[in-house]
Amino acid sequence: MCSEKETREKTFSCRNSLLDEIFEHPRTKNLYNVYLIVLTGLFFQTVAQDYVKTGRVTLGLGLVRKGFYNFDKAVFIWSCCLGSACVCFFVFKIWCRLKGFAKEATMVSNWCGGTLLLLYYFYSFKLVGHGVRQFNFNPPCTTFVTIESVRFLMKVHSFVRNKATEADPALKFSNFLYFLFAPTLIYRDHYPRTKTTNWKFVARCFLQCLSVLFIFTVVIMNSYPTPEQWCQKFTPNDILLIVMEKLPYGILVVTGIFFLIFHSVQNLFAEILRFGDRLFYQDWWNAYSFSIWLSKWNKIVQDWLYYYVYRDFREFVCDNGALAKLVVFVVSFGVHEWIMYSWIGGFFPVMFVIFMGVVFPLTFCEFPKWTIFNILVWFCGVFFINLGLLLCAFEHYALLNAPLENPALWELVCPRFITCDCVLR
Repeated sequence: MCSEKETREKTFSCRNSLLDEIFEHPRTKNLYNVYLIVLTGLFFQTVAQDYVKTGRVTLGLGLVRKGFYNFDKAVFIWSCCLGSACVCFFVFKIWCRLKGFAKEATMVSNWCGGTLLLLYYFYSFKLVGHGVRQFNFNPPCTTFVTIESVRFLMKVHSFVRNKATEADPALKFSNFLYFLFAPTLIYRDHYPRTKTTNWKFVARCFLQCLSVLFIFTVVIMNSYPTPEQWCQKFTPNDILLIVMEKLPYGILVVTGIFFLIFHSVQNLFAEILRFGDRLFYQDWWNAYSFSIWLSKWNKIVQDWLYYYVYRDFREFVCDNGALAKLVVFVVSFGVHEWIMYSWIGGFFPVMFVIFMGVVFPLTFCEFPKWTIFNILVWFCGVFFINLGLLLCAFEHYALLNAPLENPALWELVCPRFITCDCVLR
């Protein structure tokens, strides 16, 4: 069984996000102005470029419209995912009523309930992936649909896992519906709530989301190849040069993803729902090892992986910390690979290989708390994420430019941008 340390329970309390606390301090509040200065500079740069080159100011809206083409269909798939999650609540409620009958009936209901839950997981992945391919979504829409579908799956699993162990669970649909939109993946009937909603804070979070999307648009337009350029032929040296040239912009991409998803979006929904616990992340930027960096980068998902993968594996399968940690990595980056597969349109497990082959072994290494190791973690994290995203972009456009017809097994395994004529040897 797990040790006392491994059986700690998640506790919720009213607390602000770490960056909000940092920016409220008199000595550090002006650090936020640096972000506003950079944003203002990019804004005027984009206005000047648009006006000089085209005679009109678009601010990258054309790229946004192209990226979110068929967004109405993406919202339809999202609505289906939401509806299926709600159906799971009522099916689970029926299962709870059947659980109180005779022992034989309880065993049958347990097997049926477990089978239905597994089928729900399987067909959610299958149907969402089919919908992405059927509607031919661009990467932004694909990312939205797949991440949201995974979020609903994790929410349902947390709800079922918590309530299934209770003798007489109190099931209220209002609590479940609140949980589906609350910025947490750990189910509770009640959470600490703030007294009121600060709509000025909501507006600020919303503007932060728009500002980060604008920064992403500027970086992509000015620093990354266009879709037409992605489809041209590259030499291996061209690929190496693109990867290394875009490495500095990877810092903007990584920090932008963090600030958008884990700070602005989560705080936005937390404030609207008056959700009190805002510990969505910790000071991952001060990490001296990869294990600390990964555990502090995304506390929401990290908590879910700990309670429902790591701890359950050690309690019900094998009480081995290293093996349980491996299972966590496989589950986490397996889901990441499914998201990347839906985006790319083909099998290309580059992120899985990078993190399982390089980052996972490094999580067992304990480094001294020296500045050089903090820089090393930063550099490697940015490099690996940026390398994976760029190689995925190469593969995505290679499959668009030279799709496979009746591929052999080795063609499915080998990257398409290498086997097709998109790369000159």
